Amino acid sequence: MFQDFKQILQSHNLLTADRHILLAVSGGVDSVVLFHLMQQLPKESRPQLSVAHINHQLRAEADEEEQYVKKLAEKYGSPFYSFHWEKKDHPDAGIEEAARAIRYSFFEKIMKEQNIDTLMTAHHQDDQVETILMKWTRGSTLAQLTGIRFSQSFAEGELVRPLLHFSKDTLYAFAKEQDLKYFEDATNFELTQTRNRFRNQIIPLLKKENAQFNQHVEQFALALGDVLEVSHPMIEEIFHQVVEESTNSSVLNLSTFEELTPAKQRLVLKMLLDKLYQTEGYQYKNNYVVLIQDWLLNGEVNTQLDLQNDILVKKEYNKVSFSKRKKQTTSVKDSEILIHEMNQWIPLSENEKIGLFLLDDNENIKDYMNDEKVLCIQEDSLKLPLTVRHRQAGDRMRYEGLNGSKKIKDIFIDEKTPLEERDQAWIVEDSSGEILWLISYRKRRLFTLEETDKLIYVLKYEKDEWLGDIS
Repeated sequence: MFQDFKQILQSHNLLTADRHILLAVSGGVDSVVLFHLMQQLPKESRPQLSVAHINHQLRAEADEEEQYVKKLAEKYGSPFYSFHWEKKDHPDAGIEEAARAIRYSFFEKIMKEQNIDTLMTAHHQDDQVETILMKWTRGSTLAQLTGIRFSQSFAEGELVRPLLHFSKDTLYAFAKEQDLKYFEDATNFELTQTRNRFRNQIIPLLKKENAQFNQHVEQFALALGDVLEVSHPMIEEIFHQVVEESTNSSVLNLSTFEELTPAKQRLVLKMLLDKLYQTEGYQYKNNYVVLIQDWLLNGEVNTQLDLQNDILVKKEYNKVSFSKRKKQTTSVKDSEILIHEMNQWIPLSENEKIGLFLLDDNENIKDYMNDEKVLCIQEDSLKLPLTVRHRQAGDRMRYEGLNGSKKIKDIFIDEKTPLEERDQAWIVEDSSGEILWLISYRKRRLFTLEETDKLIYVLKYEKDEWLGDIS
């Protein structure tokens, strides 16, 4: 194993004495083997080595593991850096993701402080296989199915994973041969985590079908990576024939797009989404490519799509623009208006007003029942003050003809409301927090025709070109 390992380092220009490497050592078999492999390199070509360890405080053995790694580093004269992740700082959920973020944040900090150019981790072939299968099961993109990369940019240097071609069994065998001490993390066998179910249940069954399963997955990832690398320049050339990029948006020429084959159309859209979401540091849904393709070819003109992470796509005749949705500059609190008095108009904007009035004897409630600009409220259903505001995340309401409640967002989707209009729409809620009216779209029934002795109030909304005094 050592000779294969040494050859890998040589082929990636890692076997040089002028390189400074930070080794991430947890105390498990993978990182302990990596540490000893690095120490066995010829002294004249061995990189300068430092050791980083995170004490996650998640298990009883955590302190013992830290002391073991520290003594291991001291034995070989390697600088040792550790970080304690105190239990009080642990999140209630998402502990795995949080722990990973803590680790890499600490590694980056040490690399910058100590002028270290390379981080080395002990990811191995089994990690690679698990990752690829998990991504395939979740429905990831082709690029994601190439798995964990051997190297990538990190901090002000790079992150490398020289054990990716070695199986876990190979690492165990090397540790036994060298009589190396290491710690087993019992949580790796708990089936509450997705990765552990793949590791301990699914992959062993696949290996029973074919003992070379790991190698086949690795070869698949390599072959897929080769195909993507070769095809990328060709796709990019087609992309620039169809899409014009600028600082704030990307505009697709629909006529040129329609002349492409369906496969090329999807590849262009995938590249466009990759560019958009790479900038945002966000992953888009896998069905977006096919959804947008169908909409571009068969959808109506002057429509738009509201994608994840505030990406807005507008279709206008022969061009389609992809851009980041502009954030509202006015806060929700600033746009809230209270109604606590009657028989007066209150301005909502330069051309909108709203007012609460008592239904007088000359008015008939039936005239207002189907008026989308009026909400009728029986006296025992009126809970002042009323708040008029724009939508907020998670808003729900009950309305006439609906069993239960429905998200405001879904009402807008049903009505195919453009995004700008959604942001401008007004919501009326009472003092108990109940949404009574999504003006011009849905409203609660807050009166009964049978109870003629009850006072009825009418909340009226008007929108016109009026300006100035409206009292």
